[in-house]
This record gives sequence, C-alpha cells and structure tokens, in this order.
Amino acid sequence: MPKLFDDIYLKYKDDVFRLIYSYTLNFSDAEDILQQTFIKLYKNINKFNKTNIEVKKWIFRVAINNSKNYLNSFWKKNSFVPEDINIFGEYSKGDDLFDFISHVPKKYRISLYLYYYEGYSIKEISKLLKVSESAIKLRLKRGKEKLKKEMGNDQ
Repeated sequence: MPKLFDDIYLKYKDDVFRLIYSYTLNFSDAEDILQQTFIKLYKNINKFNKTNIEVKKWIFRVAINNSKNYLNSFWKKNSFVPEDINIFGEYSKGDDLFDFISHVPKKYRISLYLYYYEGYSIKEISKLLKVSESAIKLRLKRGKEKLKKEMGNDQ
C-alpha cells in the first residue's frame, strides 16, 4: 500500500495544492490543508487500487471540504493576516494566468480552476461542489468576465 500512496501523492499533489490554494490564497495554509488531505487518503488507501479513476475526485472532494472547514474555522475567522502578503510559491511560478485567477472572487475562481486547469466537465464540477449545473455555467461565465477585467481586456 505505501507504493500506491506514493504514486497517488506524486501524481496529484500539485493539482490538489493549486485547488486548495485557490480557496485559501495563502501558501502556508494550503500546505497544511494539503497535508491533512493526504493523511486522510493514507488512512483510507485500502479503498483504492492502481486503476481506480475515482481517486482524484475523492481527493479533490476531501480537499474542498478541508478548505471550507478551515475557512469557516474559529481560528481563521479570528486571526489577522496583513493584506499585502501575497505568496504564490513553487506551485504557480511563472503561471501568470493563475496569478490573475487568484484575484477573482472565490466562487468563480474555484469553478474556473476546476474547468480550465483540471479539465473537469460542468457536470463533474457540479457534483464536486454540490451545486447545480446551471450555477456552474453561470459561475464560469461570470468568472471569465471578471478574469477579462482583471487582465485588462474590458472589450
């Protein structure tokens, strides 16, 4: 089982980190949540096998839940972080589009990330985020509009 866990971790850690970071916009918090996510995978590794394609969706769902739980936690709501701190770290170096997406409101940012970076369909995103397909379509449309504004393409 450790080999399977290592393979899954190496394959998905960067994608999961970017998803978590798109929620938290904080490198340290995202690393902590990434660790929590993969600890949960390690504890549940016996549910998966080498060919199980559902493992990425499962990890993403856990990462989303961990991110939401963190953002709603007492600690997060009552801690102070200076606004001028912006740490992108090794996971997005040289990725200007990810920098622009990080300035889009969270509900649009997550949908944009899952659709364009991860290649999930609208139906899959709707299941992951537990919202309707029409809501995802609207979030993608509005997210693209906000992204265009952020990038300076107000056409």
